[in-house]
Amino acid sequence: MAVHIVTDSTACLPQAYVEEHGVTVVPLRVSLDGEYFRDGIDITNDEFYRRLVAGAKGGSTQPSPDEFASSYRAILDKDPAGDIVSLHVSSRLSGTLNAALTGRNQLDTVHVQLVDTWNVGLGLGFPVMRAVELAEAGAPLWQVVAEAEALCLRTHTYFVLDSLTYIERGGRIGKAAAITANILKIKPILTFTQGVTDVEDRPRTKKVALEHLWAIIDKHVQKGIEYIGFHYGTNRAEVEGFQHEFTSRYNLPSILVQLGPVLGNQVGPDILGVIISDKKPQ
Repeated sequence: MAVHIVTDSTACLPQAYVEEHGVTVVPLRVSLDGEYFRDGIDITNDEFYRRLVAGAKGGSTQPSPDEFASSYRAILDKDPAGDIVSLHVSSRLSGTLNAALTGRNQLDTVHVQLVDTWNVGLGLGFPVMRAVELAEAGAPLWQVVAEAEALCLRTHTYFVLDSLTYIERGGRIGKAAAITANILKIKPILTFTQGVTDVEDRPRTKKVALEHLWAIIDKHVQKGIEYIGFHYGTNRAEVEGFQHEFTSRYNLPSILVQLGPVLGNQVGPDILGVIISDKKPQ
């Protein structure tokens, strides 16, 4: 494969997929009460969520430039004529892309192209999957980058949280907004706008929030869906039921993925996330 794909652990790609397609995943780090773990390597999702729910104080940090430089070097040492497309979490949510840029610059190479997906979770994972498909089909570097970037612009994330405590604690939504939502019993549907957390809708109850979420999904389905996936934290049964309902309604393929520790730390243990990539307009 002339084009190699690198991403970071916030893509939440299933390990089986990563291994089958040879994707290099550079891990972020998550902390619990000051103890740091490599995301997806040093701590299981179940153990992380158990400790988070028990009251452990969480945090996270991006990989170092040296980690990116080492990952790029390992690929280019094996394939000196190869190219690398490195796709990452929104630069407005994390310093990961900047670390990747610094790591690339350490190598002084033109063989690494960086992509800011302006998203996270499967919102990053789907552009990675598109890049993998193209690379395995023998597409040139420019096409892999162009089509991955185009898919980023057609990818939308929507999520509903049982509590805004964790996302407010992580600074992803204002404290006043979190307090107001809790007082008014609002269950907002959150999204990303230009790479940062935003509010898509402000229904008063979770039941209404889910009804509105179905209306959003229906609009996307009518336009045409290329990828769709669902995220959960500890609430797999709930989100799996939502996925089954989606299959029943639309008879379309989808994937179900648990959020890893870094993202789980940001949003908490109970999340219903829907990530949709629209089809390319004809």
